[in-house]
Amino acid sequence: MDEFLATKKVQVVFTGTEYIRKKTMTDIYSQIVDKERLSRLILIVQSNMTAFARKELEKCPYKVEIIKLNDLVVNVTKHVLQPKFEVLTADEKQELLKKYKIGEKQLPHMLRTDAIASYFGLERGQVLKISHSGEMFNSLVTYRYVV
Repeated sequence: MDEFLATKKVQVVFTGTEYIRKKTMTDIYSQIVDKERLSRLILIVQSNMTAFARKELEKCPYKVEIIKLNDLVVNVTKHVLQPKFEVLTADEKQELLKKYKIGEKQLPHMLRTDAIASYFGLERGQVLKISHSGEMFNSLVTYRYVV
């Protein structure tokens, strides 16, 4: 694990209140230190992004996450009414699909832009286990496939 931490870096950039254009993205790239070891770029945004700026993101050799500043105001996983979330491993996902004899796309979907998916940094194809408990029922488990 120490080797991973020594070789991989995550950079967080606050983009400010300006409308995000292609030039904004090129300015951000030029300011990135140690590009070779960067594995993830997290952009904290307050405004909208042009289509050209989004196209620029697709050229990145590392994962880029966009998080809206308003989503950081409240930790959505700590709310009293929020169920428990657990990201399934690839093996657990295969066991689930085999148990219910279904394809992964037959599971209920969750968008990658969902606040919970952003919080966990989920990628397309991952499965999230959601455990509900409360006064109405003892326990209820559902799953979501990230699209």
